[in-house]
Amino acid sequence: MRTLFWVTYCAIAAALTGCNPAPPWVKPAPAEPRPEAAPPPSREKVAEAFTRLNAALKDAYERIIRERGTRTVAAPRAAAFDALHTGLTRLGMIVENRDAEIGVLTVAAPAPKPLDAAEWRTTVQSDQPLMASILCPVLGEYCKAIRFEPDDFVIVINATVRELDAGRSEVSLTTRMREIVERPGVPRREYPPPTGVQMALDKIWAQFDRALAERKP
Repeated sequence: MRTLFWVTYCAIAAALTGCNPAPPWVKPAPAEPRPEAAPPPSREKVAEAFTRLNAALKDAYERIIRERGTRTVAAPRAAAFDALHTGLTRLGMIVENRDAEIGVLTVAAPAPKPLDAAEWRTTVQSDQPLMASILCPVLGEYCKAIRFEPDDFVIVINATVRELDAGRSEVSLTTRMREIVERPGVPRREYPPPTGVQMALDKIWAQFDRALAERKP
């Protein structure tokens, strides 16, 4: 009867507060000790890991810019400059410096612009393995807690438009990440992840071509 009472009581109490299914005269098994969390890496290790990451991102960035950062178009410099200005502002970039006479344009916006949220998620999914392969050998398990988010960064795009012969122009783009919140002990991050750079260039050139085509009669 005592056992039946306890089983019935526990079934009711469990739904309300949770109940030890063993009757009170049975000693519970000792809890297994929880594994201790790995200690966070030292500041020196963090600096080393992110220095390596920055170097890898710089190498990838420079390769992409060499391959896709410059275009030659059959348009005079003034038309190419205006088309570039139009295309970048359509992508949500804000003009910081504009000099049409010498063909220099600087725009900026909170990251991840000119990418949208979905494009940023694609960037993270594509580039996370590369970043983990660099950080994890130095930081160990701690690297799994690192999340690459665009918060606290501004994307800066510098463009130059140079006049060539025969009514042609050369348009060149570069980009950097500007930190707006300092991270003590962590090297400054300047280069966006490779997939993000490629996607941003594709979007900019597409808007540039569209704006340039709109100028033609």
